[in-house]
Amino acid sequence: MKMSLQFTKSYERGYALISTLVCLMVCGLIIAALLGYANTTLRARASLERNIKGLYDADAGIEHVIWCLGSGATPATNLPQTVNNNDVLMEIQDMGERCMYAGEWITLGSHSDWLLIDGNLIYDEFEEAYKYTITVTWNGQSTIHIAEVGARLPVDYTYQEESAAIFVDNLSTDEPDKDTDFDGAQLVNWVLPPPRPSVNEDDPIKTQEFYITGEGDLTGHYAWVVAARTDIGYISELSGTFYVVTATATCPEDSEIVARIEANIMISAGNTYIISWQIIPD
Repeated sequence: MKMSLQFTKSYERGYALISTLVCLMVCGLIIAALLGYANTTLRARASLERNIKGLYDADAGIEHVIWCLGSGATPATNLPQTVNNNDVLMEIQDMGERCMYAGEWITLGSHSDWLLIDGNLIYDEFEEAYKYTITVTWNGQSTIHIAEVGARLPVDYTYQEESAAIFVDNLSTDEPDKDTDFDGAQLVNWVLPPPRPSVNEDDPIKTQEFYITGEGDLTGHYAWVVAARTDIGYISELSGTFYVVTATATCPEDSEIVARIEANIMISAGNTYIISWQIIPD
């Protein structure tokens, strides 16, 4: 009985040792994994914080250029001092004079000033709708034939069907082509086939009137006209000098790019418009 009991206790002690070693090994693996995860998390967090600071830095470069362009000053090519210990360089591309036509930026013709364009909205209580009036005015040296006329409507407003036919003196009483831009605003455009209407010194003004309906803010609309002559081309209420600005934040220690931002900017009649702002991946 005693010999049997001693044998059993020895076996149990060996089993406990093995169990302890297995537990220690498993715990070691778990701790190593946790330490590795913690280290990876800390590295990822540090990288994220670095990138966020870099975005702030690059954005500061964009803001500097916007302020300079808007005030008529010459923008610097880099910020005079580091921001968050990063160097910030700015590249500015002058894309020339452009105008917005049906949601697209178009280069202006050499004689684009020979036509003037204006869009106006007035509420008509009888129709319970807004009357949109596009006015095209001759400002040239000879007769100018008109190929297209149109407008971007305020967001959440739409063209009232067959309303152009109400105004018999319109450039066109037909229904317009309709589309939407990237903001969901409706675009209406009349393409004028030959023989096209024209403006000249004796008949300098033509209009296109129609009704729109909807609810909400009336801002953001603009009108355009397209001349048949390519040297005049596209004219829009939304026009000005177009710039592409790229700001790059770089770590001076290793010259690594931390963040890069590109913005499209337009200066029109003393006003500054940020057309787009995007982060450029490495």
